[in-house]
Amino acid sequence: MKLASARIFLALFALPALSCRNLDRFDTGEKGAFCGDLVSGPSFHDGFVPDLSPALLRVGMTLDTSKLSTYSEDKATRPAFLTSNDRASGLCAEYDQALFENAPLRSIPQVDHDSIASMSFGEGHDTDFFAYVDSTCQGTMLAVVSLLRKGDVELRLFKPAPLPSEDADAAHRPGFALFYLHKNEEGCGF
Repeated sequence: MKLASARIFLALFALPALSCRNLDRFDTGEKGAFCGDLVSGPSFHDGFVPDLSPALLRVGMTLDTSKLSTYSEDKATRPAFLTSNDRASGLCAEYDQALFENAPLRSIPQVDHDSIASMSFGEGHDTDFFAYVDSTCQGTMLAVVSLLRKGDVELRLFKPAPLPSEDADAAHRPGFALFYLHKNEEGCGF
């Protein structure tokens, strides 16, 4: 009887350990990156792609998973970096810059103390985190990064802007962008 009780006891305590997800598989290392396109559809392009532009906005994200669990009350960690492919045709092209050029995603430690940190973005997510990222010419944006169980990443970017006039161009309008990123061990090539 004692042996059966011990097995039940061990099984109950082993279940939480089995349900924990190892995020190391998302680490891109020195050469890898998560790469992907802006999701098709005008609602995901507004504020991120110049008006009437046929160019496809792509981003690459490097990720250091050891910095996801690093916690600091007074200092944001930098678990990821973004680069985009739009130097010649994007919103920052007039400055000869891409929208993102190795831009650090800065964690928001204060979010860990709020109920929003436990928010779920749906099934199939291992973890979701919030960060700030600075564009080369479009200011600071909010990033929501979702690490998916199948090994891919969803990146949502929110670009704030003052209430625009009716004739404002994309660079002066707020925007929302959604990217599906897939891991490439050799990087994204831009």
